[in-house]
Amino acid sequence: MAMDNNTLIPSPTDVVAEALQSLEIDTTHSPESIAETQHWLSNPGIDDPSLTDYTQLAFVTIDNPDSRDLDQALLIERHEAAGYRVRYALADAAYYVRAGSALFDEALARGTTYYTPILAVPMLPVELSEGLVSLNPLVDRRALVFDMIVNEQGAVTRTCVVRAKIHSQAKLSYAGVQAWLDDAPIAVRPYDDSLLLLRELGNILIKAAIQRGVVRFNRVESHITVDGEPPQFAAAQRSRYQTERYNEQISLMCNMQGAEMLLAMSGVNDAIQTVFRVHDAPLRKSLSELRDTLDSFAELQPNPVPWRWLPDQSLADYVESLPTGEQHARRVMAVQRQIMQAQRASVFTPEAGEHHALRAASYARFSSPMREVVGIFTHKELLEALGGHSFEDGSDETLREQVIQVANSSRQRQRKLEKVIEFAALFSVFSRELALPEPPLHSGTIMGMRGDRLYVALDDLAVDVKLYKDDLQEQFNSAYTMTDIEAIPETSNQPAWQMAQAVGLTVMDYDKERKRFLFKLAPLDMHSA
Repeated sequence: MAMDNNTLIPSPTDVVAEALQSLEIDTTHSPESIAETQHWLSNPGIDDPSLTDYTQLAFVTIDNPDSRDLDQALLIERHEAAGYRVRYALADAAYYVRAGSALFDEALARGTTYYTPILAVPMLPVELSEGLVSLNPLVDRRALVFDMIVNEQGAVTRTCVVRAKIHSQAKLSYAGVQAWLDDAPIAVRPYDDSLLLLRELGNILIKAAIQRGVVRFNRVESHITVDGEPPQFAAAQRSRYQTERYNEQISLMCNMQGAEMLLAMSGVNDAIQTVFRVHDAPLRKSLSELRDTLDSFAELQPNPVPWRWLPDQSLADYVESLPTGEQHARRVMAVQRQIMQAQRASVFTPEAGEHHALRAASYARFSSPMREVVGIFTHKELLEALGGHSFEDGSDETLREQVIQVANSSRQRQRKLEKVIEFAALFSVFSRELALPEPPLHSGTIMGMRGDRLYVALDDLAVDVKLYKDDLQEQFNSAYTMTDIEAIPETSNQPAWQMAQAVGLTVMDYDKERKRFLFKLAPLDMHSA
């Protein structure tokens, strides 16, 4: 049905402004923090004689093309015969944002930098986060450098940390580095050998992670933008570049090494206030339910054998053993979603504990010091433990409690913000489609059922849409019984629906009372399910 919705769709600016206000995310910085920022701009501390001079080394940053707050720069060199020397430079935000300062108090209030499609709300003033502290190209910057020796199996054999001065030679993008690596590259630029070794070491680290039990998910992200005139939300699928995975492995390795150092030093100095990120293993009940779901799913397949999760098989080995090829892609995606849903959330804590997803004995967050207050705090504590200058007197225990509380709550706020924007984007897309004489068909995959809802991941938008049982029953004029993997009709001539099935969705109406869109569901004549 056609629908005149010119006044129905709120502008992206209004959506974001209302969301920020409702989540109490302040977009301004106090006069005191601005004054401190001006002080640091006039006294940047880059000529500090205590800094190790790495300005002649070929560091580069690799990030999204529109990123302006550059936390990390890397340099990888061959070490001896078959190993690697990795120097991972992290922006030295802790030098400028000191406990007790207005800058630190504001960072503590925000907890993190919040991102939306139209603006970022930086934890620190942009003059710092995109200027003096950011590891921008072709300028000298302060950095905390993790210097790691890694063997050919991907194990770190030595780590040291120094405060240094670096000079990034280029701001590179994941897409650009990926294209260069895919094009049979020849090393010409000073940092090209480092990029080649990033691919080599990245693959080694990925393999090592799988061997220690890390589940490798094929994640597809939704990329929400604002386009057109008047501006409107748009959503599209975004797959990760392999270079992102390589860089992620270096970042994870750095964070694990930092956690090991904090843990070792806290054993001999109880004044160190450690913060770790702990990820507990799934509950036994969740794993039991997951096994039941996967068993039932396997029995529905033409060949159940490759889809069975064996009793003595790790989830990592199970995922790696799943069939490959386009004809199995939807099944694999749905199975991986079920595994993801069985996992528990990670949290920041003062005590070390396993990070189950990474199969790491301990894990801390060092790699985003301009975007997370916990990064500033862990940098400070590590430097003090290593014998660096302590900026504060007395115990930081109370401060640590505040950092942990805001680190956890800010992650929840960011997720809520993302959900609001995702809903607004879908509202915008489907409202515009309702205004068309013939709304388009979206292909997707049934991810599973929960309660009275059926979840479909749309191929083109990379987001989930919920269909309710009562709407399904109304469309097909039949009662349905729902399990975790099936929606079974009581009327024999109506379709059944299964997890991993390829389906098509067309938006049909908007229910204002229940605040949800109504969709027409149809099976697709496709063999990729």
